[in-house]
Amino acid sequence: MGLLTGVQYTLLRSDLFTTASGRVAPVVGFAFAVGPRRRWELVQEVVLTEGGAHARAVYFRAGAPPEDHLYTYKYYSFETSLFASWQPSREVPLWLQAGAFLGGNFDHLNRQQREYMIGDYENINRAVRAVELNDAFSGLDYGAAVGLALGEGRFRASARYYLGMKNLYRYLDFAAPGPYLRTSALRCSLAYFLK
Repeated sequence: MGLLTGVQYTLLRSDLFTTASGRVAPVVGFAFAVGPRRRWELVQEVVLTEGGAHARAVYFRAGAPPEDHLYTYKYYSFETSLFASWQPSREVPLWLQAGAFLGGNFDHLNRQQREYMIGDYENINRAVRAVELNDAFSGLDYGAAVGLALGEGRFRASARYYLGMKNLYRYLDFAAPGPYLRTSALRCSLAYFLK
């Protein structure tokens, strides 16, 4: 068992908006490793982090072209992940990892900038208020993850890519079906094992 800290860069994938840029946030938590064989290992992590992205949005004004703006989606995630790790070479402390994650998201409760629209950047009649997607970030998220870890003994550094598979848009009440909203993240972390 050990302590874990790091940083992650998250993005949101959706057909309702164009992602202008992702969000960088810290990661803190715990790591557990069990090595049933010399070159195989199971690793579980439990972390708290923040995710989201800066989405392109527009502000419609009568008689004027739409003004470009950014709307920030932000949420917190309490997450657990499980990885199978394999060390290809006995001489090099490099581990190849593949696994899955399950996270419980809760949104940041940002209700500002209600005039910003997404969904259609040209026609206000087909656009959606950006703020209406905030409630999508309150529910479970899950997906696959792959990465590398380097180190032996007490310290282990890792870099992983997390690909969310859950369509978070379905958490919205009374929303028309069809659009999708999914997460992805690139995470770098350092674990210090107590034993």
